[in-house]
Amino acid sequence: MADMAADHGRQERAQGESTPLLEWVAGAIGAILTLALLGFLGWQAWTSPGDVPPEVTVRLEEVLPAGEGFVARIAAVNGSSETAAGVEVEGVLSRGGEAVETARATLDYVPGHSEKRGGLFFAEDPREGDLRLRALGYQEP
Repeated sequence: MADMAADHGRQERAQGESTPLLEWVAGAIGAILTLALLGFLGWQAWTSPGDVPPEVTVRLEEVLPAGEGFVARIAAVNGSSETAAGVEVEGVLSRGGEAVETARATLDYVPGHSEKRGGLFFAEDPREGDLRLRALGYQEP
């Protein structure tokens, strides 16, 4: 009996009913989104540069007292799309053209097109001299 009712329902749909408009709209939106995503991924793959090394620059954010010394808070900025691991950062504090103190730190990862923050500890106040910051090197992850 249930089989007859199901067959009857299929026959009615086949004879007079078409696919509802809402189903067509939902299907079209899904197809457009899928094609747009595939197009974007293809464009990214086509236009992304090949083996470009990380471009890490270091800038000073602020200097704060820390215990018996000072901490120079820094930001390492990677302008490349490649990730840099184990980034070594060096800060050289100079006065009158002569290096007074050097501090180093290692940042675990600096992903492409992002920045990571850290700090360099100094016994002397970096605000009272010339602080030069630079990235010394990195590893490929």
